[in-house]
Amino acid sequence: MKLSAKGEYAVMAILELALSGGHRPIQVKAIARKQGIPVRFLEQVMSSLKRAGLVESIRGAQGGYVLAKAPAEIRLGDLLQAIDGPLPSADGTTDRDRRGYGEKEDLGAEQGLIKELWAEVNVSLEGVLNAINFEELCERKRKKDRQRILMYHI
Repeated sequence: MKLSAKGEYAVMAILELALSGGHRPIQVKAIARKQGIPVRFLEQVMSSLKRAGLVESIRGAQGGYVLAKAPAEIRLGDLLQAIDGPLPSADGTTDRDRRGYGEKEDLGAEQGLIKELWAEVNVSLEGVLNAINFEELCERKRKKDRQRILMYHI
């Protein structure tokens, strides 16, 4: 599975909003600066997130974006689907298949076994992506930050 740049930026933006507590709006420029994301690209990402109902925009001088849901209600899988469409799957296609090597006839039980294996991988991947929410990601980030602070005092 490859995460698109748009998907990665969306994760970073939602995480930034979730870490802020979600009570005050954050401007796109501030998120872009802090996360190192091009502003114009992030504006497109935020527009997609708004259409998906994951963020709300607030107009005005003190405006910006806030989460439309609690961080615990936003799952990583939902976010990636909102940005990139259906979750990518591992199709089990090999380099040999893509290059046209080998017979395309029935390859027997082994081929069926491999297809079943990839189906299991896809179910597991979707399960993991849908099990992770942004409240959990915020806690992971805070834990890493605490560890980093502790290391400076050694």
